[in-house]
Order: sequence, then C-alpha cells, then structure tokens
Amino acid sequence: MVRKGFWCGLSFMAGLFLAGCFSTGLWWVFALCAAALCALGALTFKTIRRYFIVCGCSFAVACVYSAAYYHFVYDDIISFDGQTVSVDGYVDSFNYVGHGQGYLTVKCSLGGHTTTVSFLVSDDDYEYYDDVHITGKVVKIKDSYNFLSESYNFSEGVFLKGDGAASVELKGTNSNRLFKAIRNYSDKVFNTVLQYSGFEEKGFLGAMLCGDKSEMDISQKNMLYRSGIGHIFAVSGTHLVILTSVVGFVLSRLLGKRRAYSIVMFLITWAFVIFAGMSVSVIRSAIMMSIVYLGDFFMRRGDCANSLGIAAIIICLFNPYCVFSSGFLLSFTSAFAAGAVAPLVYRRLNIKAKPLFLFKGLVFSCVESIFIAPLCVIFFGGFSVLSPLTNTLLIPVCTAALVLCFIVALTGGTAVIAKPMLLAATKLVKAVIAVVKVISKPSLLFVTAPAAAAVVIITLTCAAVIILACVSKKPIISVCAAACGMLLCMLVSNICVLISYDRLNFYIFARKKDCAAIVVQSDTAYILDMSDGARFTGAQMRVIQHYGVRKTSAVLVNSEPYYTFGKYKDKLFPQPDVYISGTQVPVEMNDTYELKTSDSVKLDDIRFTRLENGFELEYNKISYKIYPDRFVINGKVYDTNGVSVRFDTDDNEVRRLDYELGFTDYTW
Repeated sequence: MVRKGFWCGLSFMAGLFLAGCFSTGLWWVFALCAAALCALGALTFKTIRRYFIVCGCSFAVACVYSAAYYHFVYDDIISFDGQTVSVDGYVDSFNYVGHGQGYLTVKCSLGGHTTTVSFLVSDDDYEYYDDVHITGKVVKIKDSYNFLSESYNFSEGVFLKGDGAASVELKGTNSNRLFKAIRNYSDKVFNTVLQYSGFEEKGFLGAMLCGDKSEMDISQKNMLYRSGIGHIFAVSGTHLVILTSVVGFVLSRLLGKRRAYSIVMFLITWAFVIFAGMSVSVIRSAIMMSIVYLGDFFMRRGDCANSLGIAAIIICLFNPYCVFSSGFLLSFTSAFAAGAVAPLVYRRLNIKAKPLFLFKGLVFSCVESIFIAPLCVIFFGGFSVLSPLTNTLLIPVCTAALVLCFIVALTGGTAVIAKPMLLAATKLVKAVIAVVKVISKPSLLFVTAPAAAAVVIITLTCAAVIILACVSKKPIISVCAAACGMLLCMLVSNICVLISYDRLNFYIFARKKDCAAIVVQSDTAYILDMSDGARFTGAQMRVIQHYGVRKTSAVLVNSEPYYTFGKYKDKLFPQPDVYISGTQVPVEMNDTYELKTSDSVKLDDIRFTRLENGFELEYNKISYKIYPDRFVINGKVYDTNGVSVRFDTDDNEVRRLDYELGFTDYTW
C-alpha cells in the first residue's frame, strides 16, 4: 500500500470532524458504519482492500478518540465553569490593557488535565514560563457579536477564561529557561523590525517573521487575504525552508557527517517553532520537516503526503478539535496541494518552455489556489480569481523581504545590519501593498458564495479541475479546464448577486446604549452607527464575509466622525467609498461630508435620511427607520429595547439575532 501515513491521517481527521459535528453519543454509529462499509469494500475490491482496512480502522479509532476526549477531558475541564479555582502553572503570555491591569495567560492543570486560561490581573514583572500560583473565578468562554470566542478557542483547545480580577503570586522560579530565552529573543527581533521599518509595512514584516499580527490593521489583513496572499502570515513551510536553506548552507560546510547535520537542523527547526509562537501551521511544517531529517538519519527517503498524514495525526492527538480550525485546515490543504498534487500536475504537463521556473511557479500557484478556494469561500467569504497570479508574482517579493528579515534575526538585530536590511524589506513590502490595493478593487474578480448551493458548486468545480489536470497529459486541456472552472465560479457568484439584487438584509446590533446596523443589498453593504465609536465592527465584518460583500458603499454616523471613522478605517474591509457624519467634518478628512438632521442622500438605489437619533432608508417605496430601541417598517413599530435583530425583505420577518448571525424561534 502506497502512502499509508497519508490515508491514515486523512481518515483520522475525517473521523474527528464528523464525530465533532454531531452529538458525541453518536460516535459508535459512525464507528460501526465505517467498519461495515470498509469491510464490504475490502471483500468486494480485493486489489485495494488494504486501503479500506487502513482507512476504516483510522476512522473508527478517531470516532472513539473524539468521544473519549469529550467525556474524559472536555467535560472535566468545563465542570469548573463558574467556580473559583486556585491553581499552579506557568506564564504563557501577558498582554497589558491599561489602568495597571492586563490579561495573564497561564498553562495550568484543571481536573488533572493541562489547559490554558487567561486571567485579568494587576500589572507586574511577568516573564515567559515563570511559575505562578493564581486564584480566581473561571467561566466557560462564550461567543459575542464582535467575536466568536467560544468557536475560535474551542478549535484551539481552550475552554475556560477568568471572570473578574484574579490574584497572582510569583513563585520566583522558571519552568523552562531555554524556551524563555527563545521567546524573549523573538520579542526583541519583533521590536527591532517595528523600530526600523515603515509605518504601514512594519506590521506586515513582523507578522511574516514572527507570526505576530498585533501591529497590523484588520482592514489591511482582510485586504491581503482577499487578494490571495494572506497565507504568507501563517508561519509555515515557506519560513522553515528559508531558515534551513540559509542556516543549512553554512552547516553543510561545517558538519561533514550527514547524520550530525540532520540532528542540528532538527534542533534548529524546533527552536524556530518556539520563536514563531508555536502556531498549528508552523508545528505542522516542523513535524513534516523533522520526519525528513529523521529519514536522513536512518537513511530513509521521505514522502510529502506521508509526512503530512503523520503530522495531522500527531497534532490531532494533542488537540482533536483542531480539525475545526481554519488555520489547520488551510495549512493541511495547502501543504498537500503544493507537496503532492502540484508536482504530479507539473509532471503531467511536461512543460519545456523558457523561463521554466516561472511556469513551474504558476502551475504550483494555480493548483494551490484552486485547492484552497472552497475553504476561502467558507472561512473568508470568497477568493480572488487573480490569486494564482498574485502568488506567482508577489509571494517571491514577500519571500525576498522575509529573507532580509531572517538575516536581521540571525545577526541578533544589530542596528548596523538591521537598518539597511529592513529598509530594503520595507520597500519590497510597500510595492506588494500598492499592487494589492489595486487588484483588490475590481469586484467581479472576487468570487463569493452567499448560498450553500453556490459553495457546493464551487467546491465540485474546483475538484473537477484538479482531477482533470492530474489525469490529463495535454497542457491545453488542463489550461482550458482551469479557465473554464474559474469562469464557472465567477458566473455562479454573479448569478447569486443578481438574484439577491432586490433583497435587503438588515442586521441591527445592540448592547446597552450602543447600537449599530449593517444593511446588505446584493454584494454591497451600508454601515449605520447610531451610538458612534465603531463598537460592532467585528460583527459587521462577519456579515460582510457571510454575504461575500464586494463593496462598502458608505458609513453613516451621528457624531464624533474623527474617532469613529478612524476606527472603521482600521477595521473595515472593503473600505467605504464615502463617510457621512451628522456633525461637522474635519477639513483633513477626505471622502467625508456632513449630513444634517432631516437631510437626505441617495446612495446607489437607496435613499438615506438622518433622523434625530437614527436613520431612515427608502427602497422600493418602503420606509425603514432604525433607532437604538426600535425598528420601524412603513409605520409598523418593532420595539427592540436593546435586543439585536435581523430583518430580511425576502420573508419580511423581524427576528432576534443570535451570535452565529442565525435565527432563534423568537419573532414579532
């Protein structure tokens, strides 16, 4: 049987995913069904019975493991919900939030299981891996409108958080001085990058090198993801290849023996994992690369697909819920596409044109982009049809900037070297950002799928293109298949836009005295902020991604334009065409003007009127008035009283809104 490791890993992930999607009480149903189907397949197809046996066993084991983890780990940890605990652990990180307080993230043991909990504590001299004793109340992490905390942290294996202020005692000892030194060095390099890089580019370079995206504007991140090159921020195989190439070039001349070289490179690889923050993508890459080094040590040849499958099993054993993580799924899919499928397609095409490296890069980018397109639609609302081109042309530029950053890191961040290196890296990244700003504007090039049927069609189309490219030996057939596949995806996307043109979707978010709304018409969004402050941008961005919005026509606010518009510029993408304020607008703010009470403005096909404490929309001779405490449709009043609601003109029902942007049973 070829590539047993890959088939085991894929089946194991599938078992964990299905068992996790449904009630854990059904795990035995999945396990028995998998065993029965694989037994039937093994008896029917004798030539490939090994595949059925291996996949069936892996799937069944995954179902059992998922149920066992839920009952014996997850349930034990969640049982502490609402209790005050007193635990020993070590510092994972500390984030200062102001007023002498910050969030201390601690690795500790609850119910006999290691977990991660963040507590609000007083500011102190905390260091990585310092041993602490902490006492505080813990609660189950829950979703909010701005961020699906429970869903995100669940996939990371984090289930509880501190509630209120906690007391912490530093023990004066450190559990891992080596790891502490590596992470402190990472912080030093990150600060060096921020110090000597351009204002707009420093966050980009810091995220590429250290995996820390805290200095990047959210709007900039979304723009880069939509252009198809956002994966450069996921520290993974590209980073390790650059590091091992630079360091390996030197070590290969100093260490004559192959086994000694493999051991040293193995240690350097895992040191970089700690340096880069130990994200799931870099761990996956490090495991695969470690398998290669261990293969060299034992004189065995490595295989990308096998290594990927083994890496998936190892990661999922430690955290079975990572199969729901967008980072893990994108990392796994990209690695398989680039390491196993793209080389096969390239060999089939048998390209002999010059320059060969350019065509090879284009083929690899096309395969990888088509492979991850369905995941981009699901997680990010869509994908750019130009992503193969942007990956071919822009990723090498980003890689060159990353090499310069690695030189800074390997030389200790010395100013004499860091300044010129980062100046050059800044210029490269500046050019990338300028190009991305241009190519992210044409809306037709961004494929969205607001309907489930569209997601299925796009997924099947991408799968058909890849399969045809793998079996065909004629380049013209593969090129035509890729072109037709992309055109079909664009056609499906634009048909969805045309179908929903006369349909308005209202999402009104409210919390205490804060209230803001987003109105979606087809692929265009309008933001209405009744309380100012841009306090619901996270929720609005999820609506934008959910519908695959290509254009934000305007942001309308009552007052405080300077502060509120600044928040929207930092966090919203696509960026609004115009900003409209109910008060006087500062002279230095471009694309912004004042709209006084009772004044109206027509944006596209909708007329907006500013009211005393809200806004009125007129579309198709129907009036919609939005206030913080009520929603009025042609004079019919729905008292919301600070409750978040959703309204769809397709069925004309006002419904309470839950955190998932879905519906509850409660209607007016």
